[in-house]
Amino acid sequence: MYPKDLPDGQRLKLYSKLYDTVEVDSTYYAVPAAPVVRRWAEVTPPGFTFALKFPRDLMDPKKAVDAAVVSGFTHRIAELGPKLGPILLQFPPWFRPGDKNNEFLGTLIDALDPRFRYSVEVRHSTWFSGHAWDWLRKTLEGRGMALTWSSLTYVEVPPELTSDLLYMRFIGDHVTVPDQTHGEIRVDRSREMKLWASRALGVLPTVKAAFAYFNNHFQGFAPESANIFLAAMGLETVNYSSTVKSGTIA
Repeated sequence: MYPKDLPDGQRLKLYSKLYDTVEVDSTYYAVPAAPVVRRWAEVTPPGFTFALKFPRDLMDPKKAVDAAVVSGFTHRIAELGPKLGPILLQFPPWFRPGDKNNEFLGTLIDALDPRFRYSVEVRHSTWFSGHAWDWLRKTLEGRGMALTWSSLTYVEVPPELTSDLLYMRFIGDHVTVPDQTHGEIRVDRSREMKLWASRALGVLPTVKAAFAYFNNHFQGFAPESANIFLAAMGLETVNYSSTVKSGTIA
């Protein structure tokens, strides 16, 4: 959605003129340098909120939880100040319930800084039934953490609130809408979004904060997907076209 001649370093500033929050994917792969975090805060307006992905290296159940390293990450991103929003723990689809994984997840959660808000995304269907679901729900509720409401093509995530934070992700997959087809809506998922919107509207009176993020793989063009969802929520849509065409970021 960015002007072709816009330098990469100016994208966040333009984006923050249109939207009031962003989910940062890069922190999943590496802990950002302190100057980078400070720049994120500097170039965005007051009231802007960053949701950050927790580093994948710290969510590997084959490794012991290192509380000092976990603390190092949260200390770094705390430089965002009031612009730091929820932290997403996004586990891979192969991460399934079991004694070792449950113990790892519980230990990791215990190591997290309680000053911040967290949402946990698990993407294997076996988490959402029987003993595994009972354990996950009680664990998240006991620690005041959200279960991520993920709209995925390969698993049904129950729209259950486990805290006063609502965190929604509309992701899709790389097969249905591959990278080379991005740029316009390719798949009609309006019914799906209306269903999730109705669920969100039903719980909004009971939550303190709500976030929803879209990936291009969901329909082909995340900005328009976001507008469809905003309309379903009865909220004002974003006129991204005029801002992008002008390239105005001052």
